[in-house]
Amino acid sequence: MIWLVALACAGSAALHLAVVVPRLPEPEVGEDGSAPSYASLAPVGHVALLALIVLALSSVLLWVPVEHLAVWFGYLGAGGALVWVDLRTTWLPRTLTLACGAQMALGLIWVAAADWPTALGAVAGGAVAFLLFHLVWRFSSAFGYGDVRLAALVGAMGGLRGLEGWLLALVCGTLLGAVWAIIHALRRRGTNRPAYFAYGPALWLGPIAAVTLSGW
Repeated sequence: MIWLVALACAGSAALHLAVVVPRLPEPEVGEDGSAPSYASLAPVGHVALLALIVLALSSVLLWVPVEHLAVWFGYLGAGGALVWVDLRTTWLPRTLTLACGAQMALGLIWVAAADWPTALGAVAGGAVAFLLFHLVWRFSSAFGYGDVRLAALVGAMGGLRGLEGWLLALVCGTLLGAVWAIIHALRRRGTNRPAYFAYGPALWLGPIAAVTLSGW
């Protein structure tokens, strides 16, 4: 059953990238005069690569309670396409973030039917993570507001495993982001590469890393 769900997650990620992303409203031009073209982000090779990556990451489902699988389906599927867009463009489309959140919410309804305190903990985890990242965004320029919205999804996934799981998910995501920031800084030395980079993929990997570490 787990690998059927994993295949469904990979298929969902591929469908979101191939069908949903090209139809997203094109974003407004940023301050630097640039904006991504969502319609150009879904060549067949990239869709296939994303599906393989999500399929590999879906091995985390081996350590996930069965009643949580529906939430993970939304997170890995639509969420995988979301952070792929971020990786390619450093933009996190709000429409796709909301779609991912809606799918996760449907999964949480299933969780609530069997264990409402766990579902409530996920909602609380998402709300607190959103508030924390909003405050950091408000008083610094560490990341964009798309990352604030993504933090709510990350916090909800961590909250499924209680306070310890919530903390571990955010710590893992933050540490992965810090490592990627260092790598980016080293790569841009002596070049004209921009200082900003895609923080979303590292943050999104936080709950996946947390469950993997706990499972091991």
